[in-house]
Amino acid sequence: MPAALGRVLNLVRKLIAFGRQIAAAVQQHATAPNFHLHTSTFGTADLAVILARITNGLRRAVALEAALCRRAECGHDLSESPIRMPAASTQRAERQVAPPDPQPEPAQPQDLRLARLPTEQEIAAEVRRRPVGAVIVDICHDLGIAPGMLDRAFWDELCHAIIAYGGSLSGFLIKRSKRLFAFATGADVDPMAPLWPALPPQPLAPTTHPP
Repeated sequence: MPAALGRVLNLVRKLIAFGRQIAAAVQQHATAPNFHLHTSTFGTADLAVILARITNGLRRAVALEAALCRRAECGHDLSESPIRMPAASTQRAERQVAPPDPQPEPAQPQDLRLARLPTEQEIAAEVRRRPVGAVIVDICHDLGIAPGMLDRAFWDELCHAIIAYGGSLSGFLIKRSKRLFAFATGADVDPMAPLWPALPPQPLAPTTHPP
């Protein structure tokens, strides 16, 4: 196991364990009178939205774990720069998976924030094209992680991975602050917007004409 990659892989597995603990704790205390006091890091007290966010964070983390394991099998370490997962090896792995059986069209949820959950293929594509540190930031947002929730060693390790591998620690902290402020003032952040927007459009093919 390459050394730097091994450290990031261990961190991702810690995030998976943490996310599962958070999901269990949220469901356990969902009926408590002061439940809303413990949900500010998610920006909502809606249990369905919180569980959907945690589930999405765990799916991202599992996809990143799988991508890092494939990289380790090739003997490739991570360098402290915006590292993306190699597309070719990921595509080979995806071709080996049998297509899922067609599922019936789900009923439209009443809460529009749950109207569009990303598919496994979309998550895999996102992990493949984005820096590891940026994916870790998204996982932290989904799991509701905020400063003070983790022990110092875990937090320092998380911050280093975000900075070293292409994420934005300042952007992460700013977004966390905005979510906490909006929740505290009762101003839901885009209450009618879906949690996960559509994938960005593909860039146009470059032209040969001078600007």
